[in-house]
Amino acid sequence: MSDAPNVRPDDRHDRPGLDRDRAEAIRGLLTETVEREPERVRSTRRRRVVLLSVAGVAAVALAVGGVALAGGGPLPSGNGEAAPTSLPSDRPEDDPGTSPGVVEPAGTPSATPVPPPAPTPVVDDPTAPSTWVVSTDRIGPLVLGGRLEEQAARLTTFDRHADDGYGCPASFFSDGRGLSLALSRGSSPDATEIATVSADTTFDDPAALASATPRTASGIGLGDDEATLLAAYPDAELTLDHHESYGTQYAVAGDDGQYLVFVVGTSDRITDMSVGTTRIAPPEYCG
Repeated sequence: MSDAPNVRPDDRHDRPGLDRDRAEAIRGLLTETVEREPERVRSTRRRRVVLLSVAGVAAVALAVGGVALAGGGPLPSGNGEAAPTSLPSDRPEDDPGTSPGVVEPAGTPSATPVPPPAPTPVVDDPTAPSTWVVSTDRIGPLVLGGRLEEQAARLTTFDRHADDGYGCPASFFSDGRGLSLALSRGSSPDATEIATVSADTTFDDPAALASATPRTASGIGLGDDEATLLAAYPDAELTLDHHESYGTQYAVAGDDGQYLVFVVGTSDRITDMSVGTTRIAPPEYCG
């Protein structure tokens, strides 16, 4: 039999503990904690669910991004549309000159534009005066300073007049179709210093003359009227106005003191074109 004192369990005043007020406060705190526990557990679960959802979306995005990169396709943009990419491609860009969808083989040289052929220079045909170009230093193949006899030999379709026997320094030619030529040596022994082409009085067909005459680079030839001449050469100098005897003359200056002189006759049309070192056509060649 035990010697321990007989103490009742509910005998509170015999055991140490908290006072009544403190015990009530602790009890209230425990009760409030127990009541809040379900809400805390639910909140914790929600946070876990959100974290799991974010992790799942990230995993899906990484998976989709990996597939897009592996396939060379565009990545999705923030608005759900495919974002443009500039990934390198093995496909060459289409040449504007090729048909759509047709790719030229690698190494094929691009077509190089071929420049148009240069115009064939005009060649004075000694046998065709209509091909002759008249300028301040020549009438077709007849060039100032050239040897007179050599140039006369080129006039195979012209007849040379007989010399007068008095030592005239000029030689005269006609082609039997109304054109006349005069070549003058002037003061030089054998150099052509003056060359003149003219239409004689037998050339009364304007259309025939227009098709046979030599012309300047501006298109002026024998038989053209004075107004056409001045329209082509507005700076031409009036050097002689003796309409009845020597005609109205206009000079166009060239280089080195050389001149192209147009003689307009009584019909107000060009009857002579003379090339030389004077501003008027010579009234006579032999005296």
